[in-house]
Amino acid sequence: MVVLPTASKPGHRNVYPFRVCLGVSKITKSLRTDVATLHKAGAISKVTMRDFDLLCPPAVRAFSASDIKQLREALRFSQPVFALHLHTTASTVRKWEQGETHPTGPALKLLNIIADKGLQALL
Repeated sequence: MVVLPTASKPGHRNVYPFRVCLGVSKITKSLRTDVATLHKAGAISKVTMRDFDLLCPPAVRAFSASDIKQLREALRFSQPVFALHLHTTASTVRKWEQGETHPTGPALKLLNIIADKGLQALL
């Protein structure tokens, strides 16, 4: 749940059960620049800036078949063990590694987290 300050009443906060920035990188970059400018001008606080950054996570990058296999082998995992950590099946991991299908959604996000921060970030 996201809590953002409102301009109507000092100290009053509205609660929005959704994310404001979803996906579109050009729009996200533009908004980030605008919010950073407002922060530099003193119009918004550091806390507001941090809240904005949390609302707009970085884009998730795609993984090729060889990238997925390399990541799995770097962890010294078999396909079934790797699948277990990604909450998917060994068959799905095999298809990714052979280029038959590509990871999307939560699985792709988990691959990004493991690649960037290591498996410990999930445990």
